[in-house]
Amino acid sequence: MSDKIDHLNIIESAITRMAGNSLQIKCWSLAIVSAAIVLSRSVIIVACVLPVMLFCYLDVNYLSLEKAYRNLYDEVRQKNDSEIDFSMHFTPVPKKDSFVSWSVWPFYLSMVALLVSVSVINYLW
Repeated sequence: MSDKIDHLNIIESAITRMAGNSLQIKCWSLAIVSAAIVLSRSVIIVACVLPVMLFCYLDVNYLSLEKAYRNLYDEVRQKNDSEIDFSMHFTPVPKKDSFVSWSVWPFYLSMVALLVSVSVINYLW
């Protein structure tokens, strides 16, 4: 039983790391958008769309890894003690499934929409 718990703890630490990385990416994205809006120059605001999209891509990657490790956790949880081999091999989760998650597309879509709308307002003002 101890091997199973140790294996589950290892997988859980990987899940925690992926979730923490995802949070950090969202924080950096929010910081870039906030700085661009404070500077209020259309060129800077439009230039910030690319990093936000890059952060979105990274966030989708981390979320798909997190989901894959959660699936692995579920598999290991259901194994017998004799089957525990401390393997970290998982079945990949398609990135499109992670992109449509409620924690990804609304956040980044609203960021890009905010950047575009502030840029248009600054241009027209």
